[in-house]
Amino acid sequence: MSQRLKYISRIKDEFDTVICGLNGVITCGLTINHNNLDALIKIYQSGKKIMLAANCGWRVADLFYFLKNSGVPMNIFYTMITAGEIAHFYLKNKPLTGNRYYSLPAQIPHALSSLNYTQVKDISDADFIVTATDAEGLDVDACQTILRQALPHRLPLLCIGNNTTFIAPNGLKNGAGAVAEQYAMMGGTIIPFGKPDIHVAKYLCEGISHFKKSRCLVIGDTMATDMRLGNSFQAKTLLVTTGCHLLRQPTPEQINRLSAEYGLNIDYYTEQLQW
Repeated sequence: MSQRLKYISRIKDEFDTVICGLNGVITCGLTINHNNLDALIKIYQSGKKIMLAANCGWRVADLFYFLKNSGVPMNIFYTMITAGEIAHFYLKNKPLTGNRYYSLPAQIPHALSSLNYTQVKDISDADFIVTATDAEGLDVDACQTILRQALPHRLPLLCIGNNTTFIAPNGLKNGAGAVAEQYAMMGGTIIPFGKPDIHVAKYLCEGISHFKKSRCLVIGDTMATDMRLGNSFQAKTLLVTTGCHLLRQPTPEQINRLSAEYGLNIDYYTEQLQW
């Protein structure tokens, strides 16, 4: 049974490490959520290790400087990983057949920077497709035209960050996962990067002495990626309901329905993080 949690300090003795999501927790789009950030700082000051797992197309260095320049104290993070960094590592060490790609949205994803790949403007010239979440959200209907053109060519689609939706200051937006979901429904091949791949959690926690999964807390705002990662990793879970699920005063019945819909367990839920 999920438990509503007002103050995270009440469960501080239950965990030693935290795997924290980015959007919906630390940020809302490109805006910092200072209330949640203050609670994370208190978690760090209480002696816990915080690992940041972001399903964005940025590389780790890009995310680091964005957060630092936004006033986030970067010493609170033990380590961090992004879907863009994972994709970059994959493409660098396991090159795809062909080096031409079509990008959805149109800008070049950070993950492909400095690699031997060329962006093309015509889908018929591409060897594969790349989609990564844009700060403004993706127009899935507009993307479908391109996806239908790609199907006969059997072009694989690299999905950098698997969130189908994300919360922004002006409402809910479509993420890269929504485009990948449509392509998969058409019969296309998807190569996903980021949460809920359990290797994300394993990477973040390797090297921590005396690490125990049962004393790890996964904090995030999405059932499909954050909470699924927590369940797969056998960690405790804390859902921030005001993220992509838009639950500002959630009832136990709503949380139970979410758990049943996704087939997942939520240990704790809260509207915002408070120490």
